Amino acid sequence: MQVALKTLVVIHRLLRDGDPTFREELLNFAQRGRILQLSNFKDDSSPIAWDCSAWVRTYGMFLEERLECFKILKYDVEAERLSKQGQGPEKGHSRTRELDSQDLLEQLPALQQLLYRLVGCRVIISSLYAKTSRRSCKYNYLVQYALALVLKESFKIYCAINDGIINLVDKFFEMPRHEALTALEIYRRAGQQAGSLSDFYEIAGV
Repeated sequence: MQVALKTLVVIHRLLRDGDPTFREELLNFAQRGRILQLSNFKDDSSPIAWDCSAWVRTYGMFLEERLECFKILKYDVEAERLSKQGQGPEKGHSRTRELDSQDLLEQLPALQQLLYRLVGCRVIISSLYAKTSRRSCKYNYLVQYALALVLKESFKIYCAINDGIINLVDKFFEMPRHEALTALEIYRRAGQQAGSLSDFYEIAGV
């Protein structure tokens, strides 16, 4: 379990801060199928390892989805510098605020799917935090470190979705009917995810 978790953390750090060629190589390899293939991972060598296996699987799925999202967006949301309009003190915004309708309808579902995988960690973390034993997986440094990385990414992902939704609202009444129906589904999912993300932050003590 420790080896698997360390490997995932290293991959995550390289995706965030490493040379872009690393991600390109992973994407090239991913054309043959899923890279990490951890959906059936389990380690029953000890109670703690068994406890952490679900987190390893969930964390792996998030990283897989991160790559899938990059393939659609062609940029890394976490590495994005928020742009500002004018010289005032207002907060910056994501590039989704400036996209046209076609790009919005393609990129927002990918971002929402990435957030879905991220929020999916909530159930695992809730289960870990319910355990009181000091031998519980929740006290494992690697789990805590990986969770911190995931939580940090949630802010940029949610910001990109939120800015995209604002942009989509502005364009909604100019859309043809089939695009408007897709936009409504994106709005509906955004409302659900906002509540789920808030619950996740509460569980994680953010």
